Amino acid sequence: MKIYLADLFHDYKPNHICVPLGIGFVGEFLCQEFGNDIELELFKSPAELIERIKLAPPQLLGLANYSWNVGLNQLVVDIAKAQDPRTVVIQGGPHIRVDEEGINQYLTDHPEIDFYAMYEGEFAAKNLVEQLFACPDASSLRATGKAIPGIAYRNGERLVYQALKTSKSDIEQIPSPYLSGLLDKFLANPLYLPLLETNRGCPFACTFCAWGISALNKVRRFSTERVLAEIEYVKERSESAMWYFTDANFGMFERDLEIAQAVRNAVNSSVHFTKLSVNWAKNSSRYCTEIAHILKGICEPLIAIQSTDQSVLSKVKRANIKISTMTDMIAQGRKDGVPMTTDVLVGLPGEDLKSHLNTLREVFALGFQSFNVGQIRMLPGSEMETDESRREFGLQTKFRYIAGFMGRYAGTNVYEYEESVIQTSTLSAEDMYYIRTVHFLVWVLWNSGLGQPLLRYIHATDGINPLDAMLKVLDCDGVPDLGEFFDAYKVEARSEWFDSLAELDAHFHRTYQTGEFEYLKLNLKYLAKLLLDKHLAKLLLEALGTISRGPLVDEFIRFSLERAIFVRQIADSRTIEMSQEFCRVFARLYPNATVGNTSCEFSIDPKERRSREKDLALFGFENDPLRALTLSLQRFGTSMLYRYSFGTEPCEADEQEVFDSFDYDRQLATHSKSA
Repeated sequence: MKIYLADLFHDYKPNHICVPLGIGFVGEFLCQEFGNDIELELFKSPAELIERIKLAPPQLLGLANYSWNVGLNQLVVDIAKAQDPRTVVIQGGPHIRVDEEGINQYLTDHPEIDFYAMYEGEFAAKNLVEQLFACPDASSLRATGKAIPGIAYRNGERLVYQALKTSKSDIEQIPSPYLSGLLDKFLANPLYLPLLETNRGCPFACTFCAWGISALNKVRRFSTERVLAEIEYVKERSESAMWYFTDANFGMFERDLEIAQAVRNAVNSSVHFTKLSVNWAKNSSRYCTEIAHILKGICEPLIAIQSTDQSVLSKVKRANIKISTMTDMIAQGRKDGVPMTTDVLVGLPGEDLKSHLNTLREVFALGFQSFNVGQIRMLPGSEMETDESRREFGLQTKFRYIAGFMGRYAGTNVYEYEESVIQTSTLSAEDMYYIRTVHFLVWVLWNSGLGQPLLRYIHATDGINPLDAMLKVLDCDGVPDLGEFFDAYKVEARSEWFDSLAELDAHFHRTYQTGEFEYLKLNLKYLAKLLLDKHLAKLLLEALGTISRGPLVDEFIRFSLERAIFVRQIADSRTIEMSQEFCRVFARLYPNATVGNTSCEFSIDPKERRSREKDLALFGFENDPLRALTLSLQRFGTSMLYRYSFGTEPCEADEQEVFDSFDYDRQLATHSKSA
């Protein structure tokens, strides 16, 4: 039996792409179970799969179904069925409601999908393949009405679905697709970022997350020996600088310390591997603090707070994650000089404008180096996406394109979309649009580093929380250029949303009938505008500086502008002279940075400069600087800062940003008592 498994991703333009580990697990398990009776191929590239289907159609086509490849999957299924109507199509993945009514509705809306593998696909796929060997025709198999554990399908108007029963030990039966060599062709491509999974399942029940469903709450582990062998195997074969762990809660178990040390050793001995991204355990500061120390400089710890309002957390079933556990990790990270980041969501049930702004204030007060802020995306399979939750909390949504997830394949333009909360019973749409602009300022002035030194100085001198300083910047009527900048952002922030999927689809086909098309991330686009216009960036910092009575405002603005990488004139290095008072205050705001003298040298590693310039050229900087820089920021991240040195070794951006200008002891004590 010829089987094609695909985890499709838009690769129409250059981009970093993850190794398709999920279909690797399914494929390797099928090879183990059926051996030479199957002929298996794995795909990530849509163009490659389409070409292969036209050359040699498979008997079974399996597609991973995620929010970022819905359009791609539809195109490929249409092509496969047109090429050979006998091709059996199975989907699996989280982009589906998990109640029987939702499953049935999905299959009704997508009659071209013959079968759906619910939850983890290895055993469900095996069960289906066994049946197809006996009855290779999908229509005939569905007509039997026979239950296939883990597989859902429609028999006439009736849904046939029997849940798959699994145990903790079942995971041990799934062999490694890395150690077998099945994923070698993906590891050989430096654009493919390795994914590794050490455990599966999540014990928490957050309603906005697809991990929160009860069917996935059992946590099962692959053996430590296997994980360590995979780390070594991937290190020897991948040229990617970034790796990902897919675990929902890395750092939950003591053995994760050993795995973290293996990662540290791999980075130390690898020419390429430098960064790791993980989903940190939400209630395990005991191990996470040690892991953060082991992975310092490799992995920035992320403590996902989402909201500090206990009533809001209770409504999304996150009250079982203790704030005190998070603050323990923050305190230890501060001692170790390890920068921390967090996630904050807007649109949570029960949240209003006041509570959300208070969450942002507290996040700043707790001392996070950066934080991701965004609207709730409705994920099929999550509790929040259900009709019941929508009605209970007055969740109203709109639709927009997913930036970077568009492409032209086989002469057809394809896009992906998201559905996000735009209004709730406690938060109006106007409040949401206002918050969007506030989030943008957080990105620009805090996460990018452009305004962090000045914001810290304002807090230390004037006692103004960084959020409140940013809010004052929005009132910039006296600075026309800056006012126009924010007005343009606000207009785009509204116009990117569509009231319905039908309206968005009509816009797409009307706008992108032929040729090139692109949708840029709005926050990155407007950060790029600032990095292309030093005068505009100066106006923004000066507007921020008017809030302070401190005598060093101008020097902090000057330092910030010199530290920012304005891409029209990247310099290898340059030196400026600062006052002794500035250096004294700076050393207090940045206790991890050694200030040896008053001469501040800014520099960029030649390798990093070449990488950035090469990336800008790749995206056509000469012809369209704004587009090129926006796409480059999406790849490299928002930090566009030179290293700096006051007569000492240069400080890297991710090592110098831990600070103690806030009253941490009071903040941590307050949170611990309330948790």
